[in-house]
Amino acid sequence: MKAIVTVVKKISSEAHIDIPDDLAESGIRQQVVDHYNSGEMLPLLNIFHVDFESISVHIGKKLQITWQLGKSWNPKSPYYFCKLGRFTLTLLTDTEQNLTRTEVYFGHHKQLIYTSEKEISKELATVELQNFLSGLAVELQTLSHIEFSEDEV
Repeated sequence: MKAIVTVVKKISSEAHIDIPDDLAESGIRQQVVDHYNSGEMLPLLNIFHVDFESISVHIGKKLQITWQLGKSWNPKSPYYFCKLGRFTLTLLTDTEQNLTRTEVYFGHHKQLIYTSEKEISKELATVELQNFLSGLAVELQTLSHIEFSEDEV
């Protein structure tokens, strides 16, 4: 059994640096950027607060892709497909060239979001697709926590 844990957190760091008093706002910003980019600020950045916004766990077996044989235009190039919710997966093998092409489409408009063409077996291509979709699920969960701040630096 595999568990995927996703933690989303905000970390606040604080550094105290000396900036000349006679600088305008743009000069202050440039000083801060220069201190940060030079690496001088890194030892000064002390983490003083961590907010955990969410933690989630998905426990279970890896996503299982069950291929269905589709109609192929060439008997030497079997075509397979699989529907997973709003995703459509396709797999096309070319036995003459030993190539396997996989694609993942999303939504009603069949937006192509993944494609791969390699000299690998149907089984290995299926494992790669499972890994891609599992990773995509984790990344999409992270994206659901994006916030936009109106504070200026």
